[in-house]
This record gives sequence, C-alpha cells and structure tokens, in this order.
Amino acid sequence: MAGPEKNLYKMVKEKLSDFNPIRIETTTINGFPDLILFNKLRKVLFVECKVCERDKLIQSLRPHQKAFHHKYSAIFDGVFILQRVPSSREVFLYRSIEIDFLDPKWVANPCARAVDRENWCALSAQLNSDPLDVVGAPLKSEGITNNGGK
Repeated sequence: MAGPEKNLYKMVKEKLSDFNPIRIETTTINGFPDLILFNKLRKVLFVECKVCERDKLIQSLRPHQKAFHHKYSAIFDGVFILQRVPSSREVFLYRSIEIDFLDPKWVANPCARAVDRENWCALSAQLNSDPLDVVGAPLKSEGITNNGGK
C-alpha cells in the first residue's frame, strides 16, 4: 500500500472503526484487496483502497486487482473499492459487482460518497447492507452516469 493509500487506511481506521479494519499486505495472492472489514451482520468485506481522480478509477487498478474483483464479486457481494479523490476531498464507495472491469472506458457509479474529513454514515450504511438511499449517496441529478454498462 503506497503513501496516499496508507493515509486513506488511516481515515478508514478512524471513520469506520466499528468495522474493525485489518490492513492486508500480501505477496502471495496478486490483486488481493488492501482491507478486510467486518460489518454488523458479521459479514466479511474486502476493500481495495485507491487514491486517484474520479475518472481514473478503472485505469488505476492493476490487472491482478481487476481480475480479483471481477472473479470474486461474482461469488459474493462483499467486494468493494474505496476511492479518495484528492482534488475534491471526497471519498467514494463502489460495489465491485456493479463495475465492468473489462471496459477501460467504464464510468462506475458509487453506491455512497462522503467528504473525506466529515461523517462517513453513507459509506457505513452501504457496508452494513442497509438501504441504498442513504444520506450522501449520489443523486442522478448530479450527473453521475455510466456508459451503458451491464
């Protein structure tokens, strides 16, 4: 985990402490996500941390990371990507199952967002499998669209 992603992990430890985050550093499984979280239903969640501009998420993932998310999101729905966008100081949470990792032009729709230094209730609700309409979730009127993905 590089410097900016390490700082994102520190934010996760502070903002999502109820999930008991565990940082993973592995050289045995290429593409394994950076964090393991545990939600209130005792479900295990895998989270990849990325720090990049909003439109560069898919391009920022290495091939092994894309493969992991593509394969395991089809098996269970507890695979996520947490993106911090430095220019806007926002944090976005994506469900890997909703991303087309094979299309480099795919524009992913986050399931939740927050300002990085403020409350992360919307992200917490998504990770706890609470309803999708939570405070902080992006609105269609904000122009967040996908490119006709699956």
